[in-house]
Amino acid sequence: MIDLVQRYLDGGLERWEFDLSFSDYLDKHYSKMERAFGELADCLRFYLAEEGVDQADSLSDAEHKKLIRKQLGAFKSALEDGIL
Repeated sequence: MIDLVQRYLDGGLERWEFDLSFSDYLDKHYSKMERAFGELADCLRFYLAEEGVDQADSLSDAEHKKLIRKQLGAFKSALEDGIL
């Protein structure tokens, strides 16, 4: 999942490809991630889905990428700070 986000941020995916792939991946794999990793899966969903992709509909492509980059950073900071 993080690889998908990073590939988008690095320019390897267009916005529409990222949005579709991210949503599809989350739909198909979230319940398994949640069973296996609990709080980590919830944290990923909060930072990248709820506060990222779900908030980005009205944003330009540049603003979308900036938001996703910010939310990925927030997710990684939460991991580093030991919140999980």
